[in-house]
Amino acid sequence: MIINNAKLVKRMANKTLKDFYEERKNMPTPADEFVAKLCEVTHRREVTVRGWLSGKFRPDINTQIVLAQYLHTDTDSLFPPLND
Repeated sequence: MIINNAKLVKRMANKTLKDFYEERKNMPTPADEFVAKLCEVTHRREVTVRGWLSGKFRPDINTQIVLAQYLHTDTDSLFPPLND
């Protein structure tokens, strides 16, 4: 175990600050992970989920129920009535 830690430290010691930044820049954000999870539980594509999040359109009622169950809330809270 000590050898593995020493190798890790040596690899990290050879990186520049920019190297560390570049590695982290390409990592998914918590928001990206949230969208991916919503895609997974609803079996919908990312563009569709992002459309819901932007308010461009709403999912069908069955998908709203799936989202509400996953997020432990109700559909009316997730998708309040539209003001016409």
